[in-house]
Amino acid sequence: MSDVLQCGRVLEMLPQWADGELSADEESWLNGHVGECSECAATLAEFTALDGQLTGWGQLMARRNLPSREARERLVARLMPPAHVWNIRWMPAGAAALAVAIVLAAIVPPRPAAIMKREETPMVAIPYLPPLDPRENATIVRMNLRVGTLLAMGYKMSADPDRVVPAEVLVGEDGRAHAVRLVGSSN
Repeated sequence: MSDVLQCGRVLEMLPQWADGELSADEESWLNGHVGECSECAATLAEFTALDGQLTGWGQLMARRNLPSREARERLVARLMPPAHVWNIRWMPAGAAALAVAIVLAAIVPPRPAAIMKREETPMVAIPYLPPLDPRENATIVRMNLRVGTLLAMGYKMSADPDRVVPAEVLVGEDGRAHAVRLVGSSN
């Protein structure tokens, strides 16, 4: 590595050296280079003196400008949340209520879920198509259909023909719709 690059590396490492953040290998390299290079040794000496002065000024300012005891107490009070005594008083009552709830949940048998029977409307066959062969595979497809389309298929309903309603369509293997059923209570 050329001398210029090594000297530049020393300049980059000085702040880390002052803060004690260099690894043992880096510090060993730095001490070896400074021992051989008089310019870097002078730079290190100037940097050490300046760092010492700055540290000394900071310590002096801290000693001269100590905050008052009241200011420190106010700061601690702002940073530390107050201890709520009322939370501690209610903890036994909360624990007892939780224990009662757990015991009741273990003792009382669960109610059986209400079984809701859904009454499905029957599929209405599309009159102008041949009926679905019982051996043919079919699929029910959910889609939105215009009321006018349902009326044309023979579905009996009184609604605006431009209205769109959800429906289930029975589609055969041939890809044709053979029957329709409205979904929900939009009859």
